[in-house]
Amino acid sequence: MRQLLIIPSVLFAFILSAHATSVELPVTPNQLDQQNYKFAVTATPTNNAVAFHVVITAKQSEISSDSEGNLVVVTHTKDGQGSRTGTEIKPFQPTVPIAFNKDKHAWTADFTLPREALKTPGLCFIFSELAHSMFNGKPIAMPSITFYEIKLKDFVKE
Repeated sequence: MRQLLIIPSVLFAFILSAHATSVELPVTPNQLDQQNYKFAVTATPTNNAVAFHVVITAKQSEISSDSEGNLVVVTHTKDGQGSRTGTEIKPFQPTVPIAFNKDKHAWTADFTLPREALKTPGLCFIFSELAHSMFNGKPIAMPSITFYEIKLKDFVKE
C-alpha cells in the first residue's frame, strides 16, 4: 500500500517541479552554429520577391517531431531604462506557404516572400523546440521551449 502512495507523490512532485521557460537564440549570418543545431540560410532575390532556403541540422540527436518552423513577427518590449520586459511572437500575416522536408536529423524549409514583407519590423523564421524529460524510458514534453530566431532581412544581400 505504501508503494501505491509513493509513486503518485513522486509524479506529482515531478509535475510541480516543471516550470515554463522560454529561451530566444538569435541565428545570424555570423552565428549559424547554435546550441543543439546548425543552420544554413540562403536568400535568392527575384524580381519582386526573395526565395529562402533554410536548413536545420541536429548536432547530436534527432529533431523532435513536435518541433516547428514558422514565419512570425517578434516584438520585444522595454521599460523606461531600456531593459527588455517581454517578448511577443505573432504569426506573420498574410500566411505564406512553407515547403518542409523533414527527416530525423535535418529539416529544410523553402518559402518565398515579397520584398515589401522584408520591411516588416521583427519578421523572422522561427524554429521552436520543446524541452523533453525522460520518464519510464519515454520522452515527455515539458513546458519549456527554445526559439531559434532567424531575422530574414539579415540574410538578404542588396
